[in-house]
Amino acid sequence: MMIVQTKLKKQEIKQNMRGGNGDVAITHITDSEILGKNCRLFAQITVKPGDSIGEHQHLGEREIFYFLQGKGIVVDNGRESEIGPGDVMVTPDQSSHSVINTGDQDLVFMALILNENA
Repeated sequence: MMIVQTKLKKQEIKQNMRGGNGDVAITHITDSEILGKNCRLFAQITVKPGDSIGEHQHLGEREIFYFLQGKGIVVDNGRESEIGPGDVMVTPDQSSHSVINTGDQDLVFMALILNENA
């Protein structure tokens, strides 16, 4: 068994992430040693009101978002959808997506990136 306490989690701020607007806060839940070869990222992501993560493509991996708080718009291969707490977005290999916080509170979600060929 292993416990990763909050104070040990790595946090970073990405400015204009993937060409988006503003700052995005990323709290890494675990590191690569714990994740192993099948998973590249497991993190909580916070996007402030009016900020965004720009459109980007995933190659050789899939990304899953689980939205916890706030509301926004995701663009999945050019198709816009409104999202909110409890919604899940899956971006398969070779696909692209972006996230825009359209609400008046932080948009918070969990992000998991799995390698397709591990």
